[in-house]
Amino acid sequence: MNFSPQDMDVKTLFKTYPTFRIPVFQRDYSWDKQFYKRFIDDIISGIKSVGDSLSNNVYFIGTMVFSGNSNENSIDVVDGQQRLTVITILLSVISNKLMECGEKGLSDATFRYVKDINDNDEPIRHLISDTSYPYFDCYVQSKEKTNIPEVETEEEENIKQTYDFFNIYLSCEKLKEQNLVFKDFDYVKILLAVRDQILESKLIAIVTSDKDSAYMIFEILNAKGKNLASIDLIKNIVFEKLHNDKNGGIGYAESVWEGVKKILRDRDGSIGLATFYRHYWISKFKKETNNKLYDSFKSYIKKDEYLDFLKDLEKESKIYISIVNPKIEDYSNRQEYKWLVQSLQSFGSIFNVVQSRIILLALLDIKNRGLISTPSFKKAIQYLENFIFAYTNISKKQANIYETNFSKLAIKLRKTQSKSDTNTILDELLYDTFNSKLPKYEEFEESFVKLAYSGRRNLPTNVLAKYVLKKLNQYFEKRDFFSDDTSVEHIINEKSEDNDTCLIGNLICLETRLNNDASDLKYIEKKEVYNKSKYGQVKTFISGYSDFDIEVAKVRSKKMAREYYDLIICNKLIREI
Repeated sequence: MNFSPQDMDVKTLFKTYPTFRIPVFQRDYSWDKQFYKRFIDDIISGIKSVGDSLSNNVYFIGTMVFSGNSNENSIDVVDGQQRLTVITILLSVISNKLMECGEKGLSDATFRYVKDINDNDEPIRHLISDTSYPYFDCYVQSKEKTNIPEVETEEEENIKQTYDFFNIYLSCEKLKEQNLVFKDFDYVKILLAVRDQILESKLIAIVTSDKDSAYMIFEILNAKGKNLASIDLIKNIVFEKLHNDKNGGIGYAESVWEGVKKILRDRDGSIGLATFYRHYWISKFKKETNNKLYDSFKSYIKKDEYLDFLKDLEKESKIYISIVNPKIEDYSNRQEYKWLVQSLQSFGSIFNVVQSRIILLALLDIKNRGLISTPSFKKAIQYLENFIFAYTNISKKQANIYETNFSKLAIKLRKTQSKSDTNTILDELLYDTFNSKLPKYEEFEESFVKLAYSGRRNLPTNVLAKYVLKKLNQYFEKRDFFSDDTSVEHIINEKSEDNDTCLIGNLICLETRLNNDASDLKYIEKKEVYNKSKYGQVKTFISGYSDFDIEVAKVRSKKMAREYYDLIICNKLIREI
């Protein structure tokens, strides 16, 4: 292994190597606030006042690994891209602050560490990353900051948040307010002290012309994923192997990796690659903690299987996004799948039990491979929906039962050879396992009757209460999915000073138009409006209640709890099994 470690400061590093290139297969810039705040806090803490001047103490920022030759203008960053990115952003912010103070010369001198000019008057970006270009160039490496593109990726959002944080942190007011050492010093002098503390920070630079040696050092420094996320270590080992592939494997790998990230951020909200990867892994291979995913990957995936692994990752990412942000378009707008889209939406936006994705990935996988019948598939999905609702959202029991059981079930399902085998696995590892954990009715009722919904206030149970009402309406109307034109009606009009008017027993589903017509009427008058409803549940209600008040509503809350438990939960969880 041929390499040369050198002690140097940041200034020397930037002077020695004009350009640092971050290869596409390295991880994106991903530091969040706790990391970049700690970095600048450590920088600031090293600055002391000595008489009428500020002095800098030695600050060590760790080891960085580079691949290339010392006589080259460009060198690849193997380990250290997060710190180099933060340093570049910091120097850009300081340069901008100096310009705002009218110190153009000092601003230009500082900015030379961000972007310089060569002998032919051509700009040289000191840090180049293909994954964040052109955003990083326009937002950080440009003094004018014109034509900044819209943020499109998680990495670009991280860059923007870091820059904006430093822009506030390094304001004169904040610096003097949070650091007494700066209280009596001129703002420009403070900025220069911060700049110099960054440039004089020490590091160990390991440079090798042998890429294999560079990545071996990288892996040693990040042994067992303690200093780097497992997904980044996995990316590194896969791309390292494919880098010299004569059949263009690296190009395909880069395309697939970026494609997976794009798939995960394509719909509303952005799903972290690390979150998806862990759910994928423990759904298919073995339940592991985040820190053990890298070692697990090396145990399960052989080097000659890396391309197949990437293909599978891409396929599973498409399934994953359809679970997290389901759309009927995922099923060619076929109405017979509306129930599925509705259930998948419930797992995420209503229940917020992310562990459900582990088993849902497996169920959708075997459905796509024709290894589960449609009735069995529907039964399993609805079983999961009803159990999670009763166990977690109503009875408030800990969700720690899910991950281990769902992982075990998912891995077994993915190995099924037939629909018959699938049913046996579901009976043993889903239905038998979870039936015994179903909350008793008394426990269920105690929490159910506390559900409330307000059309005026954002109550904690608003979403769940609305879900319950729609599920009851769906059951009594014998539908496969929620009615499109339905709204929550307060039978006794909601009163801000009376929380009891928001309780579940005072609520019913009603067509939106009729809800508006019933608006402020008294119950005796509302009955005429309710009579126009097409919902059988509403007609049954008015025939059973000649009069209605809060005490009656409280009794009805318990009646609704019993109906939900017996007709929806137990009907699905026990009677069909």
